[in-house]
Parts: sequence; C-alpha cells; structure tokens
Amino acid sequence: MSERVRAYHQLSMHRPDGFAPGPGALDWATQPAPFRQYRGARLIELWHRPLEESPGYDEVFAGPVGEPVPLSLASLSQLLYDSLGLSAWKESGGSRWALRVNPSSGNLHPTEAYLVAPPGVLQEEGLLLHYRPDLHAAEVRAELDSASMQTLPGDGVLVALSSIPWREAWKYGERAYRYCQHDLGHALACFSIAASALGWQVRLMRQLAEPELDRLMGLSGEGFAEAEHADALLWIGSPRTSEPRLDESLLDALANASHQGQPNRLSARYRDWPALAEVQRQCRAPELPARDWSAAPGASEPANPELVLRPLLHRRRSAQAMDGRAGITAELLRAWLSRLMPVHSPVPFAVSGESAQVDLLLFVHRVQGLTPGLYWLARSGDGSPVSGLRDFAWRRMDEALPLYLLEEGNAQQLAGLLSCGQEIASDGCLAVAMLARFDEALREGDWRYPRLYWECGQIGQLLYLEAEAAGLSGTGIGCYFDPLVHELLGLADSRWQSLYHFTLGRAVWDERLSSQPAYAQTRRPAP
Repeated sequence: MSERVRAYHQLSMHRPDGFAPGPGALDWATQPAPFRQYRGARLIELWHRPLEESPGYDEVFAGPVGEPVPLSLASLSQLLYDSLGLSAWKESGGSRWALRVNPSSGNLHPTEAYLVAPPGVLQEEGLLLHYRPDLHAAEVRAELDSASMQTLPGDGVLVALSSIPWREAWKYGERAYRYCQHDLGHALACFSIAASALGWQVRLMRQLAEPELDRLMGLSGEGFAEAEHADALLWIGSPRTSEPRLDESLLDALANASHQGQPNRLSARYRDWPALAEVQRQCRAPELPARDWSAAPGASEPANPELVLRPLLHRRRSAQAMDGRAGITAELLRAWLSRLMPVHSPVPFAVSGESAQVDLLLFVHRVQGLTPGLYWLARSGDGSPVSGLRDFAWRRMDEALPLYLLEEGNAQQLAGLLSCGQEIASDGCLAVAMLARFDEALREGDWRYPRLYWECGQIGQLLYLEAEAAGLSGTGIGCYFDPLVHELLGLADSRWQSLYHFTLGRAVWDERLSSQPAYAQTRRPAP
C-alpha cells in the first residue's frame, strides 16, 4: 500500500477533536443536480412489472433463480428497475426529492450506470446506453458497429458503474471518496440480487484498466464539467457462462464509437478537494488476471419462505431515528448474521471472486437471549478469534456461526459516542462496526483500497433488506470516530481499520413528509 493512500486514509478520518476536512457549511446554491443526463441523446422507454410478480426473498441469495430469462428490453428494464430505479418521491415544505432502490450517503447518489447491449436485443445494432432513473429510461450514447462486433460473452450484457465524486464532496469534502465506494458496494449488491431474480449471475470483469474503461464508456472526453470515473465493469448473464471474456471486436467497436448527447452540468461551480482527487487517481485498478468465480455452495435454509423479493427491494428506506425500545430475538440476529456469511450468500459476495476481508464488531443493546455487550463475527479468514486485539473473552456463542462474545456490558452510550455522537447508533436493537483486514488486503496494490468499502457496502445492503424483511429498518452510518474504534479494540497498528457503521431497529418516521409513487404508472412491454 502506497504512502499516498495511507496518508489519505489518515486525513479522511473523523476525530473527537476535529472532523475530516470538509466544507463546514452547505452551499445550497451549488447543490449538485441529482440526475445525470445527456442532452440530445435518444431515449428508450423502459418498463417494469408490478412488485407482486416476484420470486421468493430467500431464493436469490443462494444463486440465480430458475432458468435464465432471455435477454430483452423487458428483462433489462426489470434489472435496472430492481437495482437502481426510484422507489418513491418525498415532499415537505415545498421541497421534493427522490428515493431510490440503492442507498446512498446523504441521498446524494454519485453512482451512474452504463450498459453495453449486444446487437438484436434492443435494436439491430449494439448500443452503449446510460440509465436515467428519474425517467426509468435509457439514453443512447452510441450505436456500435455491429459488422465488426461479436456478441457479448455468453449472450450477456455489460454494465459499467461510475462515480461522480463531486456529488459527495459537496457535502462531505475529502471523506467523499469513502462514501462513493460505499455506494458502489451497495449498487453491486443491488445488481447481484436483481440479476439473481432473473436467473442471471453477475461477475466483475478484470480485463480492462479503469482509465481505459473511462475511454470506452465515453467518460474521458470533453464536455464534463464535473469529473466522472468508471469504477467497475460487470458482466451479467447466464450462470452457464463460466468465464466471460471481452472480445477484441467489442473493444474496437466501443473505442471507435461516436458518442451522442452532451452531459449536463451538475452545479454552477464546484470546489476542488486535492486529497480526494489524488486518491481517486492512485486507486484505479490496472488490468488484472481473471479470477476463479466458483461460488461456494451451502446457502442456508429459507428463513422467510412466505416473503417475496421485489416489494422489499422497493420498500427499503434509511431510518433517520430509532425508537430506543424495540428489541429482537437472538434467533433473528443469528439469521441476519448467517445471511452475511459469504459461504451462505454467494449472491452478492461472489461477484468479485475475491475472498472476504471484513469482520463485524457488534454492539448488542436489546437482543433477547444474548447478554448486552460487544460481540465479533469472524466472517473473513477461517473464523477463529482474531489476534492483535486487546485481551477480550472470545467466548464462542454459536456452533454454526463464528460469533464471539468479547465483553459483557451496556454498550449503548459507547455505540453512540463512536458514531460521532449520533443517538441512532444507541437507540437501535444493535449497532455494527465493519472492520477490514486493511494491510493484508492492500498488499496486492492500492486498487484494493476502494474494494474494501465495496464489501462493506454489500454487507450494508443485506442488513437493510434483512431488517425490512423483519418489519424493522436499518441505516448506514458514515460518520464515526475512526481512532476511537481502533482504541476500543486495542489496535496499535493498521492491520484492522473501521470502514463503515450500521444500526438496526424500529424506525421513527417523520410524519410531516408526504410520499408519492416513483413513476406515474406501471409500464408493460408490448405483447
């Protein structure tokens, strides 16, 4: 790991005596527009099924459900609707804003999606598309030369996920890079789950260096007032395709494409954050060797056999406050934690082909059957107690799960203190700190730094859904005092680093807000 990335990580920490460098106050005149659009680009209207037309909730985590659905306008529309679409509009005091299926820090949504659809799916030519969640439509950025372009591997579709750092930096300053990568992890989980419901799998492609991916997606040319960077290229298609590869003819077609539409300006002006820009350059992935994507078998038995998936995806909300009274059972907590184990949930954790690097520190407040206190879920490594932490009890609490009691006691005030004094962390049933095997992962290169946040985002997305499935709510917490978490654990080095916090409980909703449907009507394809 380079000293530049280590320096950014230290700079972007929140401390009790001072927060990471940020704007201090919000400049509402420069608030970024919430939706990227390409003016002048042709629109393709997408559609979606009623939410009740859905597979079971538990089915999707074990792997693709049923036979793969044919690649078509209908199936691509459903994929986007269930992963990145709007879930509702909210209004209060004359203000109106959108909520989305994929969570985002501060509801700022830096993540954009671009699709490469093969010839004959949406039209005779292959297409490079940009997804417009506000319209549930696709903008045609380029028509690809189908004469020289072979079909995509395994008759699948490519999806590039990009980030616009300014959207987060407007509010969070230098720490924004962390939040962009959290959001990318949430989006990866959303795509994995939505694809599984269609009988498809998702694989992270490693064949292209990220700067080259910028060029192929049309993000490196002139006209972008605010920088946008491609962070991940996904292949989505039939699980019968074991090792998708990018054909040179496809890459040539993308490289020679004539791009349509002008990107909109998101703010009248923006502020540069030097460390943010530097870590963005430093952590871009090079071309990497292919991974073995064999997913681990052994998904757990369905815990919620009567629940269906899609209503939960579109019902998910981030709680703004918890009631401080509701509790859960130890049985429910164990079901949640089992869902977070990669061996039990190939979807979404098999998407990168990389081993888990994140464990969980649990602050248990109100869990019937478990003593309040600090617990550790060893979801990475071999599940053994972790060395290098201070002298904890490490009492194994479950035969099937590597769950350990570290220390008994009331941890509510501690959870709130560590999460920048936010009461929501102490008012839930429990709070979670996600700790990554920092130095170990980053020995492979600086490009592994953002991917640790991706894994945290994937964990967070499953916690959101598990809470919703239980009639409760969750929320991600990006503001926490990094050094205090490390001090609590007795960490004297950077082997483990806290990268994301989360809390779950019964939400208290603001009744002053009104809610409207995400889209005016359900749009079905022509018969």
